[in-house]
Amino acid sequence: MSTPTPITRLDEALTRERLRRARVARVGFVDGEQPLILPVNIAVDDHGIAFRTAVDSPLAALDGRRVSIEIDGYDLATRSGWSVLVLGVARDVTEGADPAAVAARRMPVDSWAPGPRDRVLIVWPLSISGRSVPPSADSDWFAGVPGS
Repeated sequence: MSTPTPITRLDEALTRERLRRARVARVGFVDGEQPLILPVNIAVDDHGIAFRTAVDSPLAALDGRRVSIEIDGYDLATRSGWSVLVLGVARDVTEGADPAAVAARRMPVDSWAPGPRDRVLIVWPLSISGRSVPPSADSDWFAGVPGS
């Protein structure tokens, strides 16, 4: 049995760079008593993470609520990967007139989902962290899952 590969923290510069380059993320939140995680397309600047959603989406109801944003990357061949986790507060800036709302609406979110995405939300980070799993030779990483 091999020694477990250590999970390490990404330094702040690399964490922020990976976040800035991301175009797809997952938003985590609690809807009623049920936790939900939904994929979104994002744009990131120095102030926050913007995404667009449909008026009738559960994401449209997140104004003022705490959320998480997660992005990640992995390499199946080397069994390595990384993740960035943002904990923050969502704000609906669709109709805001303040400079932050106007700037957030201008962020280049390229929504892949069909249909109108008329609501614009920005997540202002309260914390940002990153982790990395270096390449591993452990053949039982996900025992029983083909190709893992």
